[in-house]
Amino acid sequence: MAFGAAPNHIGFGVLVPHPTWCGRFRLTERLKLWMPWASAHGALLMGAGAVRDLSFIIILLVITCFLGFFGLGKMALTDPDETFYAQTAKEMISRGEWVTPFIFGKPQFEKPIFYYWLVIISYMIFGITEFAARFPSAVFGIIGIIGTYYLGRLLFSKTCGFFAGLVLATSMLYVVFSRACVTDMVLTTFILLCMLFFLLGQVRGKAVCYIASSVMAALAVLTKGPIGLFIPAVVAALYITFTRGWKKTFSKVPLFWCIVVFLAVSLPWYIAVTRMHGSLFIDEFFGFHNVTRFLEAEHVIGTSPFFYIPVVIGGFYPWSIFFLFGSWDMYKKGEAASPVKSAGLFLAIWFLTVFLFFSLSSTKLVTYIFPLFPVMAVVTGRFWEKFLLAEEAQRTVRKEMNIAYSIFAATSFIALVAVYFVVKNEYPQALKGLLASELLFALLLAVSVLFFIKRKGMLSFASVILTIMVTTIPVIRYILPVVEEHESSKALSLKIKDLSKGTEPLGGECDHRRGIAFYADRTDIVDIHSYSDLGEFISRKERVWGIIQKKHYNQMKESKRGARLEAPFQSGEYVIITNKAFTGD
Repeated sequence: MAFGAAPNHIGFGVLVPHPTWCGRFRLTERLKLWMPWASAHGALLMGAGAVRDLSFIIILLVITCFLGFFGLGKMALTDPDETFYAQTAKEMISRGEWVTPFIFGKPQFEKPIFYYWLVIISYMIFGITEFAARFPSAVFGIIGIIGTYYLGRLLFSKTCGFFAGLVLATSMLYVVFSRACVTDMVLTTFILLCMLFFLLGQVRGKAVCYIASSVMAALAVLTKGPIGLFIPAVVAALYITFTRGWKKTFSKVPLFWCIVVFLAVSLPWYIAVTRMHGSLFIDEFFGFHNVTRFLEAEHVIGTSPFFYIPVVIGGFYPWSIFFLFGSWDMYKKGEAASPVKSAGLFLAIWFLTVFLFFSLSSTKLVTYIFPLFPVMAVVTGRFWEKFLLAEEAQRTVRKEMNIAYSIFAATSFIALVAVYFVVKNEYPQALKGLLASELLFALLLAVSVLFFIKRKGMLSFASVILTIMVTTIPVIRYILPVVEEHESSKALSLKIKDLSKGTEPLGGECDHRRGIAFYADRTDIVDIHSYSDLGEFISRKERVWGIIQKKHYNQMKESKRGARLEAPFQSGEYVIITNKAFTGD
């Protein structure tokens, strides 16, 4: 497939710092093609810069709020990650505890305190629900989009920032993490804001910008530990080194106050929890979760140094191909028209620091790589801006976009087929909802392709945004409820809560213990993951209840120990088990 699309010239010089009135008017007219309501409010886009900022931000807020909040509490919390944070915050609020994270009635130090505080506050406002557990991530997802807008605005232009915000808001992994009860959206937002304030300090030379950057780094450290300081510090240090700006930077940075503010925000909790738990906290948090997990693999899937390549490509869909071509275009030609010195170099350092560090880590998870997504969004937004709005409308940019869009369209339709067979194998009950979602996606994508062929570049871009937004509706309504049966212990836990007495022992395999605790309102959940632990558990004289995989139940039933084991309820791949036959019930 090859498209001959080229943008209509609009005369808006986005490559120069101050566009003319004529340029602004033509940009407004262009935007009217895909924002019909803009015609009634054209003055918003033609007026002062602050008014145009507000217009862009309002659009980004509407899109991000929809993608982040629509059906946010409809799906049960998934095991094991969402339920880990949700249950920890639940136990803390029940204890009136604000310093030590607890799970299963015991202290745990996998992550620092700030994210738990956010979830606790959300619980206090909305009650202990799935919506409340995910609310902080949704809010920070919005903040991250606005931060990305201002990053693109600072590095290149308001239009680039606007496109970057749209790209990031509709990328697959960003949508997922803005709707998940995990720390990564909050961490990424703080790192983004830290880098943004650092760049503002570089451009404006104001001490308050560097101090604000220190505050963001401190909050990142309170969210996920030393990595919250390591990433922005390495990026900033390498950028200053390559641009030979140490002397200039030190003349502007209030280093003493930056250190004082950073320590004042981040250190009190670390001091308090160390005084309370001593070596237990130090060994578990710093020793295991930060050092050991970097040096030794915790999961089998993370052993390959190329683990994050498909994660980045798939997670940034539908913009992955455009990012690759945008990167090539940016670093092949350079970016002279930027208030930030070597803007392309800064983005490259940020991307490579995150990508290489976590690729070298022995423990790899999909979530770790997320802090490089704002970089990818800005690069992609710049590429689309050049294609759609640049006065020159360079032939090379047109050619690169034609190739990129051809690959995007072709791989998207192929992916629809691949996803069908994956879902058919993993979640066959979701096929009807999937077919409806894929049909809608294919039709809207075909509209985007048609616009691109007809050289309606802006409409084609807007159609991709619309495709992601509209397809979200059937996915949330018809597919996620089926996924819930396989990835959440809610149905099983509520059933076991009805069947069992409050004092009867409950057990679960490790991945489901957190969900059982959350939904059954119990903290004394026995780990029966291993075969020996399961055998010992069901051999107790009193009646016990547990949740295990069906295949493990079948294996146990074939043994002498499990001959009288019963499974009164099943959901997905898991079953409720009980030894009630031993008591004669």
